[in-house]
Amino acid sequence: MAKAEQGDLLKLAGMSFPVMVVSNDIFNGSGTAVVCPVQKNAAPGPLHIELKDCPVEGYVMCEYMKLVDLRVRKFSKISGAHDFDIMNISDAVMGIFDYQNN
Repeated sequence: MAKAEQGDLLKLAGMSFPVMVVSNDIFNGSGTAVVCPVQKNAAPGPLHIELKDCPVEGYVMCEYMKLVDLRVRKFSKISGAHDFDIMNISDAVMGIFDYQNN
C-alpha cells in the first residue's frame, strides 16, 4: 500500500478535484488521512489557503475536512506542497478547533 504524507496532493478515485493531506504522518500511518479539497475558483479567506509555486493551483478549503480510508480508496500522488504552505494550512485547520472562552 502506498503511503500518504502530510502535505501530499492526491487525486482520489471518484473525485474531480485534488485534495491535500492535512493530518500528520503518524496519524496517516493508520491507513487513514484527513484531507481538504483544493478548488481553483474559490474566494480568498482565512480558511481558504492559496497554494504557492505548486503544480496544483487553487485554494485549500480548510473548512471541508474529510477523513478518508486510503486502504480502500484508490489514490495517486500528484505532488507535495511546500513547507510554508503546509504550516499555513495546518494553522488554519488548528484554528477551527481552538478553544474560545467567550
